Amino acid sequence: MEDATITGKTVVIAKLELKSPLVIGSGQDEFADIEVMKDKKGDPFIPATSLTGVLRHYFEENISDKNNPNFECFWGTPKKTSNDEEEKEEFQSSFICRDLHTDPYTDDAKIRIRDGVKIDPRTQTALDKAKYDFEIIEKGAKFNLFWEVTLRKNNSKETYDRILASLIKALADGTIPIGAKTNSGFGKCKLTNLQIFDFDFSRKEDVLEWLKQDFKGGKSKLNAEPFQLLNDVFTIDAKFAIKNSIIIRAYSEKVDMPDATSLSSAGKFVLPGTSLKGTIRHRSLKILKTLCPADLLKVEIPERKIDELFGTAGKDKEPIKGRVRVEEKEINYIEPVLQNRIKIDRFTGGTIKTALFDSMPLWPKKDDSESVEVSIKIFDYKPWEAGLMMQVLKDLWCEDLAVGGEKSIGRGVLNGLYARIKWKDKELVITPSEKGLNFSDESAASELNDFAKKVREELVA
Repeated sequence: MEDATITGKTVVIAKLELKSPLVIGSGQDEFADIEVMKDKKGDPFIPATSLTGVLRHYFEENISDKNNPNFECFWGTPKKTSNDEEEKEEFQSSFICRDLHTDPYTDDAKIRIRDGVKIDPRTQTALDKAKYDFEIIEKGAKFNLFWEVTLRKNNSKETYDRILASLIKALADGTIPIGAKTNSGFGKCKLTNLQIFDFDFSRKEDVLEWLKQDFKGGKSKLNAEPFQLLNDVFTIDAKFAIKNSIIIRAYSEKVDMPDATSLSSAGKFVLPGTSLKGTIRHRSLKILKTLCPADLLKVEIPERKIDELFGTAGKDKEPIKGRVRVEEKEINYIEPVLQNRIKIDRFTGGTIKTALFDSMPLWPKKDDSESVEVSIKIFDYKPWEAGLMMQVLKDLWCEDLAVGGEKSIGRGVLNGLYARIKWKDKELVITPSEKGLNFSDESAASELNDFAKKVREELVA
Protein backbone atom coordinates (compact mmCIF):
# COMPACT_ATOMS: atom_id res chain seq x y z
CA MET A 1 0.00 0.00 0.00
CA GLU A 2 1.19 3.53 -0.75
CA ASP A 3 1.84 6.16 1.90
CA ALA A 4 -1.22 6.26 4.22
CA THR A 5 -0.12 9.25 6.31
CA ILE A 6 -3.12 11.29 7.42
CA THR A 7 -2.95 14.74 5.82
CA GLY A 8 -6.30 16.23 6.78
CA LYS A 9 -9.92 15.84 7.77
CA THR A 10 -13.25 17.02 6.40
CA VAL A 11 -16.18 17.29 8.82
CA VAL A 12 -19.84 17.67 7.82
CA ILE A 13 -22.35 18.77 10.46
CA ALA A 14 -26.04 19.19 9.65
CA LYS A 15 -29.61 18.37 10.60
CA LEU A 16 -31.53 15.53 8.96
CA GLU A 17 -35.23 16.41 9.03
CA LEU A 18 -37.91 13.80 8.40
CA LYS A 19 -40.33 14.75 5.64
CA SER A 20 -42.33 11.56 6.11
CA PRO A 21 -42.56 9.04 8.97
CA LEU A 22 -39.54 6.81 9.58
CA VAL A 23 -39.47 3.07 10.36
CA ILE A 24 -36.19 1.57 11.61
CA GLY A 25 -36.90 -1.73 13.32
CA SER A 26 -35.15 -2.78 16.49
CA GLY A 27 -36.14 -6.45 16.44
CA GLN A 28 -38.30 -5.95 19.54
CA ASP A 29 -42.05 -6.60 19.47
CA GLU A 30 -43.32 -5.96 22.99
CA PHE A 31 -45.60 -3.03 22.10
CA ALA A 32 -45.96 -3.52 18.33
CA ASP A 33 -44.97 -6.03 15.66
CA ILE A 34 -42.17 -3.64 14.63
CA GLU A 35 -40.64 -1.25 17.19
CA VAL A 36 -38.26 1.57 16.23
CA MET A 37 -34.67 1.78 17.51
CA LYS A 38 -34.32 3.61 20.84
CA ASP A 39 -31.29 4.62 22.89
CA LYS A 40 -30.80 3.92 26.60
CA LYS A 41 -32.98 6.94 27.45
CA GLY A 42 -35.86 5.59 25.38
CA ASP A 43 -35.48 8.22 22.64
CA PRO A 44 -35.54 7.12 18.99
CA PHE A 45 -32.37 7.47 16.93
CA ILE A 46 -31.01 6.55 13.50
CA PRO A 47 -28.09 4.09 13.71
CA ALA A 48 -25.06 5.04 11.65
CA THR A 49 -25.07 1.61 9.99
CA SER A 50 -28.51 2.27 8.48
CA LEU A 51 -27.60 5.67 7.01
CA THR A 52 -24.13 4.63 5.79
CA GLY A 53 -25.48 1.52 4.10
CA VAL A 54 -28.15 3.50 2.28
CA LEU A 55 -25.67 6.17 1.17
CA ARG A 56 -23.16 3.64 -0.14
CA HIS A 57 -25.82 1.64 -1.99
CA TYR A 58 -27.26 4.79 -3.57
CA PHE A 59 -23.87 6.05 -4.69
CA GLU A 60 -22.60 2.75 -6.08
CA GLU A 61 -25.88 1.98 -7.87
CA ASN A 62 -26.25 5.39 -9.50
CA ILE A 63 -22.71 6.56 -10.20
CA SER A 64 -21.81 6.57 -13.89
CA ASP A 65 -18.03 6.14 -13.33
CA LYS A 66 -17.64 2.92 -11.32
CA ASN A 67 -13.90 2.30 -11.78
CA ASN A 68 -12.36 5.13 -9.79
CA PRO A 69 -9.94 3.52 -7.26
CA ASN A 70 -10.60 6.29 -4.73
CA PHE A 71 -14.17 5.00 -4.29
CA GLU A 72 -12.94 1.86 -2.50
CA CYS A 73 -10.68 3.97 -0.30
CA PHE A 74 -13.60 6.24 0.62
CA TRP A 75 -16.11 3.48 1.48
CA GLY A 76 -13.64 0.76 2.44
CA THR A 77 -13.55 -2.88 1.36
CA PRO A 78 -14.81 -5.88 3.33
CA LYS A 79 -12.33 -8.16 5.04
CA LYS A 80 -11.22 -11.10 2.95
CA THR A 81 -12.33 -14.60 3.91
CA SER A 82 -10.59 -17.92 3.43
CA ASN A 83 -12.91 -18.65 0.48
CA ASP A 84 -11.80 -15.60 -1.50
CA GLU A 85 -9.68 -16.74 -4.43
CA GLU A 86 -8.89 -13.29 -5.80
CA GLU A 87 -6.07 -11.38 -4.14
CA LYS A 88 -7.53 -7.97 -3.41
CA GLU A 89 -6.08 -5.16 -1.34
CA GLU A 90 -8.10 -4.17 1.73
CA PHE A 91 -8.89 -0.57 2.59
CA GLN A 92 -10.14 0.90 5.84
CA SER A 93 -13.04 3.25 5.17
CA SER A 94 -12.17 6.95 5.13
CA PHE A 95 -15.83 7.79 5.85
CA ILE A 96 -17.11 7.82 9.43
CA CYS A 97 -20.73 8.49 10.37
CA ARG A 98 -21.97 8.81 13.94
CA ASP A 99 -25.35 7.63 15.20
CA LEU A 100 -27.98 10.32 14.62
CA HIS A 101 -29.71 11.52 17.80
CA THR A 102 -32.12 14.36 18.45
CA ASP A 103 -31.66 17.38 20.67
CA PRO A 104 -34.12 16.55 23.48
CA TYR A 105 -34.98 20.21 24.17
CA THR A 106 -35.47 21.40 20.59
CA ASP A 107 -36.06 18.43 18.27
CA ASP A 108 -38.53 16.19 20.05
CA ALA A 109 -39.15 12.99 18.06
CA LYS A 110 -42.65 11.60 18.54
CA ILE A 111 -43.44 7.90 18.20
CA ARG A 112 -46.81 6.62 17.05
CA ILE A 113 -48.24 3.23 16.13
CA ARG A 114 -49.82 2.57 12.76
CA ASP A 115 -51.95 -0.38 11.76
CA GLY A 116 -51.59 -2.34 8.56
CA VAL A 117 -53.54 -5.18 6.96
CA LYS A 118 -53.04 -7.34 3.89
CA ILE A 119 -55.83 -7.08 1.34
CA ASP A 120 -57.09 -9.97 -0.79
CA PRO A 121 -56.77 -8.68 -4.40
CA ARG A 122 -59.77 -10.77 -5.51
CA THR A 123 -62.30 -9.62 -2.91
CA GLN A 124 -60.68 -6.30 -1.83
CA THR A 125 -61.27 -7.35 1.79
CA ALA A 126 -58.84 -7.97 4.62
CA LEU A 127 -57.22 -11.40 4.78
CA ASP A 128 -57.79 -13.42 7.94
CA LYS A 129 -54.96 -13.08 10.52
CA ALA A 130 -53.11 -10.59 8.29
CA LYS A 131 -53.33 -7.53 10.54
CA TYR A 132 -50.12 -6.06 11.94
CA ASP A 133 -48.93 -2.84 13.55
CA PHE A 134 -45.64 -0.97 13.61
CA GLU A 135 -44.07 1.99 15.33
CA ILE A 136 -43.06 5.07 13.35
CA ILE A 137 -41.12 8.23 14.14
CA GLU A 138 -43.39 11.09 13.06
CA LYS A 139 -42.31 13.48 10.35
CA GLY A 140 -40.81 16.77 11.47
CA ALA A 141 -38.25 15.15 13.77
CA LYS A 142 -34.69 16.49 13.33
CA PHE A 143 -31.57 14.40 13.91
CA ASN A 144 -28.00 15.60 14.36
CA LEU A 145 -25.78 14.42 11.51
CA PHE A 146 -21.99 14.18 11.88
CA TRP A 147 -19.67 12.88 9.15
CA GLU A 148 -15.90 12.73 9.28
CA VAL A 149 -13.72 11.97 6.25
CA THR A 150 -10.05 11.13 6.76
CA LEU A 151 -7.72 12.21 3.95
CA ARG A 152 -4.49 10.27 3.50
CA LYS A 153 -1.51 11.05 1.32
CA ASN A 154 -2.48 8.41 -1.23
CA ASN A 155 -6.07 9.73 -1.52
CA SER A 156 -7.51 12.33 -3.88
CA LYS A 157 -9.14 15.20 -2.00
CA GLU A 158 -10.87 16.31 -5.20
CA THR A 159 -12.55 12.90 -5.56
CA TYR A 160 -13.53 12.78 -1.89
CA ASP A 161 -15.05 16.26 -2.10
CA ARG A 162 -17.04 15.23 -5.19
CA ILE A 163 -18.37 12.14 -3.38
CA LEU A 164 -19.43 14.29 -0.41
CA ALA A 165 -20.98 16.85 -2.76
CA SER A 166 -22.98 14.06 -4.44
CA LEU A 167 -24.27 12.69 -1.12
CA ILE A 168 -25.07 16.16 0.25
CA LYS A 169 -26.98 17.10 -2.90
CA ALA A 170 -29.00 13.88 -2.85
CA LEU A 171 -29.95 14.34 0.82
CA ALA A 172 -30.67 18.06 0.36
CA ASP A 173 -32.98 17.21 -2.56
CA GLY A 174 -34.75 14.50 -0.54
CA THR A 175 -33.69 11.82 -3.05
CA ILE A 176 -32.46 9.18 -0.58
CA PRO A 177 -35.05 7.64 1.77
CA ILE A 178 -33.84 5.66 4.78
CA GLY A 179 -35.19 2.89 6.97
CA ALA A 180 -37.89 0.35 6.11
CA LYS A 181 -40.91 0.64 3.78
CA THR A 182 -39.21 3.32 1.70
CA ASN A 183 -41.14 2.27 -1.42
CA SER A 184 -44.34 3.02 0.50
CA GLY A 185 -43.35 6.60 1.24
CA PHE A 186 -41.59 6.18 4.58
CA GLY A 187 -38.16 7.55 5.45
CA LYS A 188 -38.10 10.61 3.19
CA CYS A 189 -35.69 13.12 4.69
CA LYS A 190 -33.91 16.35 3.86
CA LEU A 191 -30.57 17.83 4.88
CA THR A 192 -30.64 21.29 6.49
CA ASN A 193 -28.34 23.58 8.51
CA LEU A 194 -25.29 22.35 6.62
CA GLN A 195 -21.78 23.23 7.86
CA ILE A 196 -18.55 21.92 6.32
CA PHE A 197 -15.09 22.15 7.90
CA ASP A 198 -11.76 21.43 6.17
CA PHE A 199 -8.66 20.72 8.27
CA ASP A 200 -5.26 20.72 6.61
CA PHE A 201 -2.82 18.94 8.95
CA SER A 202 0.16 20.67 7.37
CA ARG A 203 -1.09 23.78 9.23
CA LYS A 204 -0.53 23.83 12.99
CA GLU A 205 -3.63 25.94 13.66
CA ASP A 206 -5.83 23.41 11.81
CA VAL A 207 -4.41 20.56 13.88
CA LEU A 208 -5.18 22.46 17.11
CA GLU A 209 -8.75 23.24 15.98
CA TRP A 210 -9.27 19.59 15.15
CA LEU A 211 -7.97 18.43 18.54
CA LYS A 212 -10.28 20.87 20.34
CA GLN A 213 -13.30 19.56 18.35
CA ASP A 214 -14.80 23.03 18.58
CA PHE A 215 -16.60 23.42 15.27
CA LYS A 216 -17.71 26.97 14.47
CA GLY A 217 -18.02 29.04 11.33
CA GLY A 218 -18.10 26.28 8.75
CA LYS A 219 -18.81 26.87 5.06
CA SER A 220 -22.21 26.09 3.57
CA LYS A 221 -21.06 24.16 0.49
CA LEU A 222 -18.12 22.36 -1.05
CA ASN A 223 -16.19 23.81 -3.95
CA ALA A 224 -16.64 20.61 -5.92
CA GLU A 225 -19.04 19.40 -8.60
CA PRO A 226 -21.15 16.33 -7.71
CA PHE A 227 -20.65 13.22 -9.81
CA GLN A 228 -23.06 12.68 -12.67
CA LEU A 229 -25.58 10.14 -11.40
CA LEU A 230 -27.72 7.83 -13.49
CA ASN A 231 -31.36 8.89 -13.61
CA ASP A 232 -33.39 6.17 -15.30
CA VAL A 233 -36.63 7.01 -13.49
CA PHE A 234 -40.21 7.28 -14.73
CA THR A 235 -42.17 9.76 -12.59
CA ILE A 236 -45.86 10.65 -12.29
CA ASP A 237 -46.94 13.61 -10.15
CA ALA A 238 -50.69 14.18 -10.22
CA LYS A 239 -53.34 16.20 -8.38
CA PHE A 240 -56.93 15.13 -7.82
CA ALA A 241 -60.18 16.44 -6.40
CA ILE A 242 -62.23 14.25 -4.07
CA LYS A 243 -65.57 13.50 -5.72
CA ASN A 244 -67.50 12.67 -2.54
CA SER A 245 -65.46 11.79 0.54
CA ILE A 246 -62.41 9.80 1.56
CA ILE A 247 -61.31 7.95 4.67
CA ILE A 248 -58.05 6.17 5.44
CA ARG A 249 -59.32 4.41 8.50
CA ALA A 250 -57.52 4.88 11.81
CA TYR A 251 -58.86 4.07 15.24
CA SER A 252 -58.77 6.72 17.92
CA GLU A 253 -57.26 6.07 21.33
CA LYS A 254 -59.68 8.50 22.99
CA VAL A 255 -63.07 7.32 24.23
CA ASP A 256 -64.89 10.50 23.13
CA MET A 257 -63.78 10.19 19.48
CA PRO A 258 -65.63 8.35 16.68
CA ASP A 259 -65.08 4.64 16.15
CA ALA A 260 -63.12 5.39 12.97
CA THR A 261 -61.33 8.56 11.93
CA SER A 262 -59.02 9.31 9.02
CA LEU A 263 -55.29 8.75 9.42
CA SER A 264 -53.19 11.77 10.39
CA SER A 265 -49.50 12.48 10.75
CA ALA A 266 -48.04 15.42 12.68
CA GLY A 267 -51.53 16.90 12.97
CA LYS A 268 -52.33 16.69 9.22
CA PHE A 269 -54.58 14.21 7.46
CA VAL A 270 -52.55 12.08 5.03
CA LEU A 271 -52.89 9.57 2.23
CA PRO A 272 -50.30 6.96 3.32
CA GLY A 273 -48.07 5.31 0.78
CA THR A 274 -49.05 1.85 2.05
CA SER A 275 -52.70 2.38 1.06
CA LEU A 276 -51.88 4.00 -2.28
CA LYS A 277 -49.25 1.45 -3.26
CA GLY A 278 -51.57 -1.43 -2.42
CA THR A 279 -54.32 0.12 -4.55
CA ILE A 280 -51.95 0.65 -7.49
CA ARG A 281 -50.56 -2.88 -7.23
CA HIS A 282 -53.99 -4.52 -7.18
CA ARG A 283 -55.21 -2.50 -10.16
CA SER A 284 -52.00 -3.20 -12.10
CA LEU A 285 -52.52 -6.93 -11.58
CA LYS A 286 -56.14 -6.64 -12.70
CA ILE A 287 -55.09 -4.84 -15.90
CA LEU A 288 -52.49 -7.51 -16.73
CA LYS A 289 -54.97 -10.30 -16.09
CA THR A 290 -57.52 -8.58 -18.35
CA LEU A 291 -54.99 -8.24 -21.19
CA CYS A 292 -53.35 -11.64 -20.70
CA PRO A 293 -54.35 -14.56 -23.02
CA ALA A 294 -56.27 -17.28 -21.18
CA ASP A 295 -53.59 -19.95 -21.64
CA LEU A 296 -50.95 -17.75 -19.96
CA LEU A 297 -53.17 -17.04 -16.93
CA LYS A 298 -52.71 -20.67 -15.87
CA VAL A 299 -48.97 -20.22 -15.45
CA GLU A 300 -49.44 -16.96 -13.50
CA ILE A 301 -47.58 -14.68 -15.93
CA PRO A 302 -49.34 -11.51 -14.61
CA GLU A 303 -48.49 -12.37 -11.00
CA ARG A 304 -44.82 -12.86 -11.84
CA LYS A 305 -44.63 -9.58 -13.74
CA ILE A 306 -46.20 -7.71 -10.81
CA ASP A 307 -43.85 -9.35 -8.30
CA GLU A 308 -40.84 -8.28 -10.37
CA LEU A 309 -42.15 -4.69 -10.52
CA PHE A 310 -43.55 -4.16 -7.02
CA GLY A 311 -41.42 -6.66 -5.11
CA THR A 312 -42.28 -9.55 -2.81
CA ALA A 313 -41.77 -10.43 0.82
CA GLY A 314 -42.84 -13.20 3.13
CA LYS A 315 -42.10 -16.83 3.91
CA ASP A 316 -43.62 -18.38 0.78
CA LYS A 317 -41.75 -16.34 -1.85
CA GLU A 318 -38.19 -15.34 -2.54
CA PRO A 319 -37.84 -11.67 -1.52
CA ILE A 320 -37.55 -9.19 -4.40
CA LYS A 321 -36.84 -5.47 -3.98
CA GLY A 322 -39.60 -3.49 -5.66
CA ARG A 323 -38.88 -0.70 -8.14
CA VAL A 324 -42.12 1.27 -7.63
CA ARG A 325 -42.05 4.01 -5.02
CA VAL A 326 -44.96 6.16 -3.89
CA GLU A 327 -44.97 9.04 -1.41
CA GLU A 328 -47.09 9.84 1.60
CA LYS A 329 -48.92 13.11 0.96
CA GLU A 330 -51.11 15.44 3.00
CA ILE A 331 -54.80 15.68 2.11
CA ASN A 332 -55.67 19.38 1.80
CA TYR A 333 -58.75 21.61 1.53
CA ILE A 334 -60.95 19.14 3.39
CA GLU A 335 -63.01 19.04 6.56
CA PRO A 336 -63.87 16.00 8.70
CA VAL A 337 -67.58 15.35 9.18
CA LEU A 338 -69.06 12.95 11.74
CA GLN A 339 -71.47 10.37 10.29
CA ASN A 340 -73.49 7.84 12.25
CA ARG A 341 -74.11 4.46 10.63
CA ILE A 342 -75.78 1.20 11.54
CA LYS A 343 -75.44 -2.34 10.24
CA ILE A 344 -78.46 -3.85 8.45
CA ASP A 345 -79.53 -7.49 8.57
CA ARG A 346 -79.55 -8.59 4.93
CA PHE A 347 -82.14 -11.29 5.57
CA THR A 348 -84.77 -9.25 7.39
CA GLY A 349 -83.88 -5.77 6.17
CA GLY A 350 -83.95 -4.58 9.78
CA THR A 351 -81.24 -3.14 11.97
CA ILE A 352 -78.87 -5.32 13.96
CA LYS A 353 -78.79 -4.59 17.68
CA THR A 354 -75.58 -3.11 19.13
CA ALA A 355 -74.31 -2.50 15.58
CA LEU A 356 -74.39 1.30 15.73
CA PHE A 357 -71.06 2.91 14.85
CA ASP A 358 -69.80 6.25 13.65
CA SER A 359 -66.95 7.42 11.42
CA MET A 360 -65.37 10.72 10.44
CA PRO A 361 -64.54 10.80 6.71
CA LEU A 362 -63.00 13.80 4.97
CA TRP A 363 -65.12 15.94 2.63
CA PRO A 364 -63.77 18.53 0.16
CA LYS A 365 -64.48 22.19 0.87
CA LYS A 366 -64.95 22.79 -2.86
CA ASP A 367 -65.69 20.39 -5.70
CA ASP A 368 -62.55 21.34 -7.66
CA SER A 369 -60.12 21.59 -4.73
CA GLU A 370 -56.72 19.98 -5.35
CA SER A 371 -57.11 17.84 -2.26
CA VAL A 372 -55.10 14.72 -3.07
CA GLU A 373 -51.60 14.48 -4.56
CA VAL A 374 -50.16 11.27 -5.96
CA SER A 375 -46.45 10.75 -6.64
CA ILE A 376 -45.30 7.51 -8.32
CA LYS A 377 -41.76 6.61 -9.39
CA ILE A 378 -40.49 3.53 -11.25
CA PHE A 379 -36.73 3.02 -11.01
CA ASP A 380 -34.84 1.33 -13.83
CA TYR A 381 -38.13 1.14 -15.70
CA LYS A 382 -39.04 -0.69 -18.88
CA PRO A 383 -41.37 0.95 -21.44
CA TRP A 384 -44.21 -1.50 -20.76
CA GLU A 385 -44.03 -0.76 -17.02
CA ALA A 386 -44.40 2.95 -17.73
CA GLY A 387 -47.34 2.12 -19.99
CA LEU A 388 -48.96 0.04 -17.24
CA MET A 389 -48.64 2.93 -14.78
CA MET A 390 -50.24 5.27 -17.33
CA GLN A 391 -53.25 2.95 -17.47
CA VAL A 392 -53.47 3.04 -13.67
CA LEU A 393 -53.32 6.86 -13.83
CA LYS A 394 -56.16 6.81 -16.37
CA ASP A 395 -58.33 4.76 -13.98
CA LEU A 396 -57.61 7.16 -11.10
CA TRP A 397 -58.25 10.18 -13.33
CA CYS A 398 -61.56 8.85 -14.70
CA GLU A 399 -63.07 8.01 -11.29
CA ASP A 400 -62.74 4.26 -11.88
CA LEU A 401 -60.24 3.48 -9.10
CA ALA A 402 -61.01 4.42 -5.51
CA VAL A 403 -58.48 4.67 -2.66
CA GLY A 404 -58.86 4.26 1.08
CA GLY A 405 -61.64 2.58 3.00
CA GLU A 406 -65.42 2.27 2.67
CA LYS A 407 -65.24 2.11 -1.13
CA SER A 408 -68.52 0.17 -1.21
CA ILE A 409 -70.42 3.30 -0.16
CA GLY A 410 -68.70 5.58 -2.66
CA ARG A 411 -65.75 6.92 -0.71
CA GLY A 412 -62.27 7.42 -2.16
CA VAL A 413 -63.29 8.29 -5.75
CA LEU A 414 -60.97 10.90 -7.32
CA ASN A 415 -61.25 13.27 -10.25
CA GLY A 416 -58.09 14.22 -12.17
CA LEU A 417 -57.05 17.89 -12.29
CA TYR A 418 -53.36 17.87 -13.24
CA ALA A 419 -50.60 15.39 -14.08
CA ARG A 420 -46.93 15.80 -14.92
CA ILE A 421 -45.10 12.79 -16.34
CA LYS A 422 -41.28 12.82 -16.63
CA TRP A 423 -38.90 10.27 -18.15
CA LYS A 424 -35.39 10.60 -19.52
CA ASP A 425 -35.24 14.15 -20.96
CA LYS A 426 -38.98 14.42 -21.70
CA GLU A 427 -41.91 15.87 -19.81
CA LEU A 428 -45.66 15.87 -20.44
CA VAL A 429 -48.24 17.94 -18.57
CA ILE A 430 -51.90 16.87 -18.74
CA THR A 431 -54.81 19.11 -17.75
CA PRO A 432 -58.57 18.74 -18.33
CA SER A 433 -60.53 20.92 -20.74
CA GLU A 434 -64.11 21.16 -21.99
CA LYS A 435 -63.17 19.07 -25.04
CA GLY A 436 -61.24 16.41 -23.14
CA LEU A 437 -57.57 16.69 -22.20
CA ASN A 438 -54.80 19.16 -22.99
CA PHE A 439 -51.30 17.80 -23.66
CA SER A 440 -48.28 20.07 -23.38
CA ASP A 441 -46.28 18.01 -25.90
CA GLU A 442 -48.00 15.88 -28.55
CA SER A 443 -44.83 13.92 -29.41
CA ALA A 444 -44.34 13.00 -25.74
CA ALA A 445 -48.01 11.96 -25.52
CA SER A 446 -47.53 9.75 -28.58
CA GLU A 447 -44.50 8.05 -26.97
CA LEU A 448 -46.48 7.34 -23.80
CA ASN A 449 -49.25 5.88 -25.94
CA ASP A 450 -46.66 3.55 -27.49
CA PHE A 451 -45.57 2.55 -23.97
CA ALA A 452 -49.17 1.58 -23.16
CA LYS A 453 -49.36 -0.62 -26.27
CA LYS A 454 -46.30 -2.54 -25.11
CA VAL A 455 -48.14 -3.88 -22.04
CA ARG A 456 -50.01 -6.51 -24.06
CA GLU A 457 -46.87 -7.31 -26.07
CA GLU A 458 -44.91 -7.98 -22.88
CA LEU A 459 -47.43 -10.59 -21.74
CA VAL A 460 -47.03 -12.73 -24.86
CA ALA A 461 -43.30 -12.16 -25.39
